[in-house]
Amino acid sequence: MMYKIQNRRYIGSKSKLIGFIAKVLNKESINFNTFADLFAGTGVVSEYFLSQEKKVYINDNLFSNYVFYKAWLSNGKFNQSKISKWLNYYNQSTDYIRNNYFSDIFSGTYFSYYNSKFIGSVREHLETIKNTLTEREYYIILSSLLYSADKIANTVGHYESFLASKPKETKIKLFPLEIKEYKRSAIITCADANAIANAINTDLTYIDPPYNSRQYINFYHILENIAEWKKMSVSGKTLKFPRNNKKSDYSKSKALNSLIDLLSKLKTKYILLSYNNTYKANSEASNNKIEFEELERMLSKFGRLKIYDYDYKFFNSGKTFFDGHKEFLFVCKPQ
Repeated sequence: MMYKIQNRRYIGSKSKLIGFIAKVLNKESINFNTFADLFAGTGVVSEYFLSQEKKVYINDNLFSNYVFYKAWLSNGKFNQSKISKWLNYYNQSTDYIRNNYFSDIFSGTYFSYYNSKFIGSVREHLETIKNTLTEREYYIILSSLLYSADKIANTVGHYESFLASKPKETKIKLFPLEIKEYKRSAIITCADANAIANAINTDLTYIDPPYNSRQYINFYHILENIAEWKKMSVSGKTLKFPRNNKKSDYSKSKALNSLIDLLSKLKTKYILLSYNNTYKANSEASNNKIEFEELERMLSKFGRLKIYDYDYKFFNSGKTFFDGHKEFLFVCKPQ
C-alpha cells in the first residue's frame, strides 16, 4: 500500500470537484501559466495544476498542511531506499518505543495507549535523525506518520472531539507516499492569505476560504500538534493546545471584510472562488459567514462575474442536515 495525496479525511476537500473546476475553466476559455491556491487545504487542486505543468503557488496557514505540500509537491531531493529503511524500522522494531509527551496526554482518547506511544516515539525519534535526512525526506516520513495517525484516529474524521467509545487497538503502520515527478516546482508557503496576497502575481488565483465558524485548527489540532512537535500544554475535554494565532478571520464576523481586503490586494487576471451554501444549515456553527447574495454583489464590483453550480454531497458529523446543498464556482475577471 502507498498513500496518495487525496488519502486524507479532510472537511471541504476538493478532490471530487477538480473535474468540475477544469470544465469551468475550459468553458470560460481561461488560458493561464501561473496559478495561486491561497487556502490550499489538502493541496489536491494545486497538485492537479502542477501536473498540468503550471507554475503553482500553494499556501495554507496550518503547518501540518505545509508539511504535506513539502512532501508531495516540492522538488527537494529524496532517496526512496533511505525512506523505506526508516519506515521499516518504525514498523518492525520496538527499540525506540517508550512513554512520551503524546502517550501521556492522548492515550485512551483519540488513540489507544500503544498507538499514542508509537506516534509520539516515532515523532521523537525523527527529530534525532533529522540531520541525516534531506528536508524532503524528513517531511515525507513525517507525512507518512500523519496520514497513518489520521487513518486510525478515534474520531468521525476530524479532531473537534473524540468518540465516546474506547479507541480501537488496530495497530498503526506507516506506509510510503506515492510521489510523482513534476516538470515545474511549486512555491510553498505557510502564512495568512491576506498577508501574502500582494506579493504574488499570477494569471489565475483560486480562493477556497472557510465558510463558517468552524475553525480548521480546531478540526486538525492533533495533526498540527504532531507536525510542530512543540509539546505544548493542552486543556479542555478535547485536549487542544493554545491556538488563537492560527484561527481564521474568515470564520468570524469579519469574514466579508477580510475577503474584500484579500481581493483588493490580488494581482491576478482571473479569480476563481469556491463557495457552498451551508448558510441554510440547521446548525448555527455551520451557517455561512458570507451569504451568497453578498458574495455575488461584492465580486461583481471587482469585475466581470459568472457563477456555476454543482450538486455536491457535503461531509458533516451526522448532526447537521443540509437540504439541496450545492457547491458554487465564482469566476471573476477583475477590471
